[in-house]
Amino acid sequence: MLEDIYPRLMCEIIPRGLTDIDAQRVIDTHNEGREANAAYGKLLKSVYKANPGADIGLKLGQFLLPSKLCDFSRVLMTSENLQTALSLVERLYYVQGACYHPFTSRKGSKVYISLLFPCKTQLPEVQRRFCAETAFSYLVNGIRESVATDFRPTKVLFDFPAPAYQNEYTPLFGDSLSFNQNLNMIEFEDHYMSGKLSAYNTTLHQMYLKRYLDFARHHERNSSFEYKAISYLLLHHPETMSSENLAARLNISVRGLQKRLSKSGQSFSGIANLCRRELTKVYLIQQQQNLDYTAERLGFQSNSGFRRFFKAEFNATPAEYLEHCQNALATE
Repeated sequence: MLEDIYPRLMCEIIPRGLTDIDAQRVIDTHNEGREANAAYGKLLKSVYKANPGADIGLKLGQFLLPSKLCDFSRVLMTSENLQTALSLVERLYYVQGACYHPFTSRKGSKVYISLLFPCKTQLPEVQRRFCAETAFSYLVNGIRESVATDFRPTKVLFDFPAPAYQNEYTPLFGDSLSFNQNLNMIEFEDHYMSGKLSAYNTTLHQMYLKRYLDFARHHERNSSFEYKAISYLLLHHPETMSSENLAARLNISVRGLQKRLSKSGQSFSGIANLCRRELTKVYLIQQQQNLDYTAERLGFQSNSGFRRFFKAEFNATPAEYLEHCQNALATE
């Protein structure tokens, strides 16, 4: 779940008169757990309703220095290196209740981090833009604060059109920006992964980690079961592409899994396909894997089954989809 500091930061940067909602009152009356999440979402919706082109994500990003934020940020800052910190992000970030899941991979001399949105098939453009702006700002700020002050990504992709304030991206992300892509992804050199973080401290790291895990256990009990199941499926795939494996990890029976998912109008095959859709983009675009590998990782028994799924989800063949990705990059 979102900790209190993030909604309060949002209150501070919302321009006066932009929304008819009393931002401070909303936060003061919804300041814990799922209510804080709801309040944060309500504020964002009110901002973008008043001005869909608002640069609120980048403005918030200026304040997202990990050393000044929550216990989870302090866990990351006191990790030994960036590799350890990013593995913790992948393993534990879902507890924050965000609508996106970060996914990290390495290939050659590059590191790739993308944002997956498996819980909502139709997410508004402004929400995806806000998530990408704040998540990537946080990452860049954190690396500059703890690893290298001159850090610049080698490439950043966004899955939305270039906003009117596009020029504000350059000081933070550099010049290698591409919009209207099929994935929100940031790429950087892998030598940043191994150097010790400037705030590395074993004792403090264990203390903050214990506090965050206590927080996680408390709030995980209150989270949506569908959200938790999707998170576990992403975290532990490809094994969790079977309902038996996912149920075992959630410590329930297969029948119990189906029963609890059905209460929210979902099924195992439904959440599996939500995750497959997002992971398909990771394997084909982020990792540049071939169709055979992608189909196998996503639990398909044959390429023909994967192609049928692909056509239904993306309204294109894999070849057409990849050609569109290449053309979009070429026009930037």
